[in-house]
Amino acid sequence: MFIQRTRALNFFPTPKEAWETTKVVLLKLELVNFAHTVQMTYDVADVYGVIVEENGWYLKITIDEQDSELVVISFHPLERPLRTRSGEVKP
Repeated sequence: MFIQRTRALNFFPTPKEAWETTKVVLLKLELVNFAHTVQMTYDVADVYGVIVEENGWYLKITIDEQDSELVVISFHPLERPLRTRSGEVKP
Protein backbone atom coordinates (compact mmCIF):
# COMPACT_ATOMS: atom_id res chain seq x y z
CA MET A 1 0.00 0.00 0.00
CA PHE A 2 1.21 3.47 -0.85
CA ILE A 3 -0.24 6.63 0.71
CA GLN A 4 0.26 9.74 -1.38
CA ARG A 5 1.64 12.67 0.55
CA THR A 6 -0.91 15.21 -0.73
CA ARG A 7 -3.98 15.20 1.51
CA ALA A 8 -3.77 11.63 2.75
CA LEU A 9 -1.04 12.37 5.29
CA ASN A 10 -2.10 15.87 6.35
CA PHE A 11 -4.59 14.80 9.01
CA PHE A 12 -2.40 12.60 11.19
CA PRO A 13 0.38 13.48 13.63
CA THR A 14 2.80 11.00 12.06
CA PRO A 15 3.06 8.98 8.85
CA LYS A 16 2.94 5.82 10.99
CA GLU A 17 -0.44 6.80 12.45
CA ALA A 18 -1.73 7.62 8.96
CA TRP A 19 -0.56 4.22 7.73
CA GLU A 20 -2.15 2.32 10.64
CA THR A 21 -5.49 4.16 10.48
CA THR A 22 -5.68 3.83 6.71
CA LYS A 23 -4.92 0.11 6.91
CA VAL A 24 -7.68 -0.45 9.48
CA VAL A 25 -10.20 1.49 7.37
CA LEU A 26 -9.26 -0.36 4.18
CA LEU A 27 -9.66 -3.75 5.87
CA LYS A 28 -13.18 -2.77 6.97
CA LEU A 29 -14.16 -1.29 3.60
CA GLU A 30 -17.39 -2.68 2.16
CA LEU A 31 -19.31 -2.20 -1.07
CA VAL A 32 -21.90 -0.13 0.81
CA ASN A 33 -19.17 2.51 1.38
CA PHE A 34 -18.69 2.99 -2.39
CA ALA A 35 -19.72 6.41 -3.75
CA HIS A 36 -18.50 6.58 -7.36
CA THR A 37 -15.60 6.15 -9.78
CA VAL A 38 -13.63 9.10 -11.13
CA GLN A 39 -11.43 9.37 -14.20
CA MET A 40 -8.19 11.08 -13.28
CA THR A 41 -5.38 12.20 -15.56
CA TYR A 42 -3.61 8.83 -15.62
CA ASP A 43 -5.77 6.56 -13.49
CA VAL A 44 -9.31 5.58 -12.63
CA ALA A 45 -10.03 5.83 -8.90
CA ASP A 46 -12.86 4.75 -6.63
CA VAL A 47 -14.31 7.09 -4.01
CA TYR A 48 -15.72 5.87 -0.71
CA GLY A 49 -17.39 7.51 2.26
CA VAL A 50 -16.40 5.94 5.57
CA ILE A 51 -16.92 6.66 9.25
CA VAL A 52 -13.80 7.10 11.36
CA GLU A 53 -14.38 7.72 15.07
CA GLU A 54 -17.96 8.87 14.40
CA ASN A 55 -16.94 11.34 11.67
CA GLY A 56 -17.36 11.09 7.90
CA TRP A 57 -14.17 10.68 5.89
CA TYR A 58 -13.42 10.76 2.15
CA LEU A 59 -11.32 7.94 0.72
CA LYS A 60 -10.08 7.80 -2.88
CA ILE A 61 -8.07 4.77 -3.99
CA THR A 62 -6.74 3.18 -7.12
CA ILE A 63 -4.72 0.10 -8.02
CA ASP A 64 -1.33 0.62 -9.63
CA GLU A 65 -1.35 -2.46 -11.84
CA GLN A 66 2.25 -1.95 -12.94
CA ASP A 67 3.51 -2.23 -9.34
CA SER A 68 0.60 -4.37 -8.02
CA GLU A 69 0.02 -1.80 -5.32
CA LEU A 70 -3.01 -0.17 -3.72
CA VAL A 71 -2.60 3.62 -3.83
CA VAL A 72 -4.42 5.84 -1.35
CA ILE A 73 -4.83 9.13 -3.18
CA SER A 74 -6.95 10.90 -0.57
CA PHE A 75 -8.00 10.11 2.96
CA HIS A 76 -9.33 13.06 4.92
CA PRO A 77 -12.39 14.34 6.77
CA LEU A 78 -15.35 15.04 4.53
CA GLU A 79 -15.79 18.65 3.51
CA ARG A 80 -19.43 18.09 2.47
CA PRO A 81 -21.92 15.19 2.50
CA LEU A 82 -21.13 12.26 0.19
CA ARG A 83 -23.74 9.89 -1.24
CA THR A 84 -22.68 6.23 -0.97
CA ARG A 85 -24.52 2.98 -1.72
CA SER A 86 -25.73 2.90 1.89
CA GLY A 87 -26.87 6.52 1.92
CA GLU A 88 -25.39 9.87 2.75
CA VAL A 89 -22.23 10.14 4.84
CA LYS A 90 -21.92 13.51 6.56
CA PRO A 91 -18.86 15.42 7.72
